[in-house]
Amino acid sequence: MTGLMTVKLRRDLRASWPRFALMVLALAVSLTVFGGMLNAWASIGRETTGAYMSTEPASATIVLEQPIDPDRMTAIAAETRDRPGVVNAIGRTQFDTEIEGKTLPLQVFVAAPDDPMRMVKWGTRPPAPGQILLTADSLALLGLAVGDELTIKTPPMKLRIAGTVYDPSLAPSPQEQRGHGYLSTVSLTTPTLDQLKVQVSGDRDAIVAVAGDVAAWLQRDKGLTIAEIQVPTPYAHPHQWQADVLLLSLLAGGAAALLLSAILVANMLNNLFTQQIPQIGIMKAIGAPSGRIGRLYLSMTLLVASTATLIALIPAILIGQSGLNALLSMLGIQPASLVAPWWAYAVILAAGLGLPPLMALIPLVKASRTTVRAAMDHHGGTSQPGAAASILTRFSRLDRGLLMALRNTVRRPARFWLSVGLLASAGMVFVAGMSLNSGTQAVDEQRKQQRYWDVEVQLAAPARQEAIATALRGVPGVARVETWNRVQVSLARQGQLPITRTYPDQGHGSIAMNTLPARTPLLDGRLLAPDETGALVLSQIARDNAVPGLGAGDTVQLFIEGKPTTWRIAGIVEEREASGGGVYATAKGFAQATGQPAQANQLRVVTGDHDEQTRQTIANTVGRTLTGAGIQVELAASVSRTEAASAGHLGPVTLVLLGVALPLGVLGAIGLASTMSANILDRTREFGVMHAIGARPGTVRRIVVAEGIFLALTSCVVAALPALALTAVLGAGLGNLFMNAPLPYRVSMPAVVIWIALVVLGSALATDAAASRASRITVREALTYL
Repeated sequence: MTGLMTVKLRRDLRASWPRFALMVLALAVSLTVFGGMLNAWASIGRETTGAYMSTEPASATIVLEQPIDPDRMTAIAAETRDRPGVVNAIGRTQFDTEIEGKTLPLQVFVAAPDDPMRMVKWGTRPPAPGQILLTADSLALLGLAVGDELTIKTPPMKLRIAGTVYDPSLAPSPQEQRGHGYLSTVSLTTPTLDQLKVQVSGDRDAIVAVAGDVAAWLQRDKGLTIAEIQVPTPYAHPHQWQADVLLLSLLAGGAAALLLSAILVANMLNNLFTQQIPQIGIMKAIGAPSGRIGRLYLSMTLLVASTATLIALIPAILIGQSGLNALLSMLGIQPASLVAPWWAYAVILAAGLGLPPLMALIPLVKASRTTVRAAMDHHGGTSQPGAAASILTRFSRLDRGLLMALRNTVRRPARFWLSVGLLASAGMVFVAGMSLNSGTQAVDEQRKQQRYWDVEVQLAAPARQEAIATALRGVPGVARVETWNRVQVSLARQGQLPITRTYPDQGHGSIAMNTLPARTPLLDGRLLAPDETGALVLSQIARDNAVPGLGAGDTVQLFIEGKPTTWRIAGIVEEREASGGGVYATAKGFAQATGQPAQANQLRVVTGDHDEQTRQTIANTVGRTLTGAGIQVELAASVSRTEAASAGHLGPVTLVLLGVALPLGVLGAIGLASTMSANILDRTREFGVMHAIGARPGTVRRIVVAEGIFLALTSCVVAALPALALTAVLGAGLGNLFMNAPLPYRVSMPAVVIWIALVVLGSALATDAAASRASRITVREALTYL
């Protein structure tokens, strides 16, 4: 640019600094959100995969029906390592138990004392006899400390906490509401192992093929019975998909905010260019070519973009690292590095510096090509009224001030729809986000309503239902007791070994059979009739994970304690939690399949009062009563533990919704203020004419405020249908990803009312300052205005 153009640029910036400050603020806010989410998303895969793979996880776990001694398992593992496709193999076991004096369960992982810990690592070596290791979050969850003595119930033993271990292959203890402990087989009264863990290179199909070959070899040559083959998603943390979807959703929200802010800046620059059309005409008249004027305004745009980028860069890095650290903590992972890869910073710079000039290119070129004649004829309006303005002219019965406000608002259709589109986009995402939040709350409420019982009891071994009823008859505070049988099972097609997607925690991807009838929505077929035998109901999660493609009327093989049984699928029901069980049969059908009398290992106790203190008291009383009757109890706890675990899984969904809605709501507020102010500034001469013909300041002020309110209300109308559609689409997508089923469709009426109130009030406040200025414009000032 020439010296004169540089001088003009400085003066333009000084004269319109509030407008430029709003442009920089809008870009900086959205670029900060986008950059922070991009940095976190670019790093999360590296950190989760790196941490998970640092444990050298097993590709597959072959579960034996009967455990074997460690020496025999060591010999089998050595032979397995020589089989085709096997990289490594080791023997392990695990069990669930309860600590005396604690209400939460403990999951214990066991290794032989000479285990080299080259795969499925949770330390350098197993602890010494009589000692146990716990994860750090388990200590906090259970209220224990290193050096404490504890007594576990099954198998009964006293142990000392020797230290902590870091095991990023498991979901965090607070989310699962159970502790994680690690033992050596020498601490067990009967040291046995029942899991052969193997490592295989390749995708899941290759892993399944090799694991199936090893399982067949164990049955054929070693005489072992295989309960199931567990093959989780290869090389992926059990909650990695949650982290990926969470950050990808937030990144999409940040990208939408950045795009809207670029549109906002383009709109504000277009208003500025329109305001300076008389100046452009003078520059053209004294010989300035279109290219030089275009470079002036391009420099102005780049200055706004570069300033916003410099302001946003450091906060984006800090937000990205802070968000990544918080998310990794939620996943139980200690980050190796919080620094994002170089290309993430390059994308932030490219988006911040390139997107605003790109969006402002059309108005910039159009303004620079304005002719001297067009500049002289410019008066802030259009030469021909638009169709909308012409239609409004027919409403002659309206108040003249209101009619004028409506016509002024729509007389520039491009600017009108750009402003309306910006506000409508922010309102659409805000309402959709809050509606989805209502959907997640509805899911939580549905779960609480379905969870009508107060205390859950798990028995160490099945007991006769009559014995349970007799023991609990007359216990004070117990209103009703329901009994059923729950057992870990495996599903397979006819003639195949059962292969599940179960992770090492035995929770994610596992399948269990309940003799309590399913009380969830029916997707296909029918529910079971009372005392029906030979038929079962599957959840859509269990069906999709184990026997995809099967439906009502098909035959499936169910492995109960390693023994195959044949069942007919009566129906498919919808479940939202993968740990819900997955398979449902009647007590009579289960007893007939196993050849055992009707027994129960699970109890649901309904108490007279439903407060937490009563629940805890009844849980302790029921546990003591059953133990006194010779029925061994593994766990008796309030349902609050289950509700806390559900809340831990619902947390990321709420974070997604708030993370997407809030930045767009902030951006919409900035856009509202800047757009309405700009709409007033470029009509200075028009207001001067109104004053010259006798318009009072209050009239002018009322007209301008009415324009802003009309624009805000129009944006609400425009956003209505897209908001409903976006709620449905995101409800289905996020619901299926996080909860295995679409979220209930809910429209948050409070969000609708809040947004309408915000945009109307905001438009009045944002327009009021500009309206006050317009009401004070003198005729002389208007005539000298360029």
